[in-house]
Amino acid sequence: MRTLVPGRIRRDLPALIVALFALLPGRAFAAEDNHTGFRVVQERTDDSVTLIMKSDYCIEYTVTLEATLKNMTPSRAVPFTVDAAGRRSFVLARFKVTDKTRPWHYEYNYHWEYGGRRNSTTNDADYAMPFGPGRYVVMQGPRGTFSHFAGSGSENAVDWDVPEGTIICAAREGRVVGVRDDSTVSGVDPKFKPLGNYVIIKHADGTFADYHHLQTGGAMAKIGDEVKVGQPIGLSGQTGFASKPHLHFMVFQAIDGKKVLSLPFRLKTDHGTFTDFIRGRSY
Repeated sequence: MRTLVPGRIRRDLPALIVALFALLPGRAFAAEDNHTGFRVVQERTDDSVTLIMKSDYCIEYTVTLEATLKNMTPSRAVPFTVDAAGRRSFVLARFKVTDKTRPWHYEYNYHWEYGGRRNSTTNDADYAMPFGPGRYVVMQGPRGTFSHFAGSGSENAVDWDVPEGTIICAAREGRVVGVRDDSTVSGVDPKFKPLGNYVIIKHADGTFADYHHLQTGGAMAKIGDEVKVGQPIGLSGQTGFASKPHLHFMVFQAIDGKKVLSLPFRLKTDHGTFTDFIRGRSY
C-alpha cells in the first residue's frame, strides 16, 4: 500500500548566479506520475519551495515527510507525519532559502499510507459478511504466508475466495473516504500492491475498512457516501497484487506514512460469530 517518491534540487551556485536566478518567475512542476494517485507537486518562487500533497482517489491518508536541507528553513521541523483528514490536497511543507547569497540545496522523500491515525488500537465492533447471504471460503487468513505475514501491514486481513463480479457489501456502516476503480493491472509481484482498485470506509470509532482488488469499473459507491451494513459498494475482481479474483478485507488504522496497523475483527453472521479465519474453511 505504501510508496516513496524522492525529489531533489541542488543550487550550489555562485552568489551572482543565485541572485540572477532569483529574478526568474516562479514555476510549478509535478513529481513523476507513479500511477498510485498520490503525488507531491512542487511550487517554487525565487526564495522558497512549497510541497503540495495531492491524492486522486482517497481523502483519508497519512503522510510522512523526510528532508535534507542546506541553507533552507522548513515551515516545520522534519521529519514529520501528518493526516490528510478529509483533504484531497494540502500544503505539506515549505522550504525557504535562509541566505540568498549562499548556495542552497534540498532533498526530500515522502511516504504515504491509506487511513488516519487514532489514539486507541481497540476494535470492539461487529462486522457483517461483506457479501450477500450465504457461506464464503477463506482463500488466505490472518498471517497467511503469501501476503499477510508479519510486517506486511495485512496481518489480520482475510482474503475471501469469490468469483470476479461478486457483489461486495459494506460490513459496517460508515463514510466512504476512498474509491478507485480505474486500474486494469494485476500480478503476483508486490510492486502491484498500490495499484489495486478499492473502496475504503471510515467508521465512527476512527477505524477503516479496506475492500480491495475490485474489478475495473467495479465501484458502486463514491467518496462522501454514508453507507449502511449490507449496502452494495462494489464488484470483486483481480487488480493490484493478486493471483486470482478475490476480496481482500481488512480493518486498519495508520501508524504513520510508512506503516498501517491491521486490526483483528469480529464477524457476526446468521450461522455464528467468528474471530478466527482458517484457510479453506467456509464462514
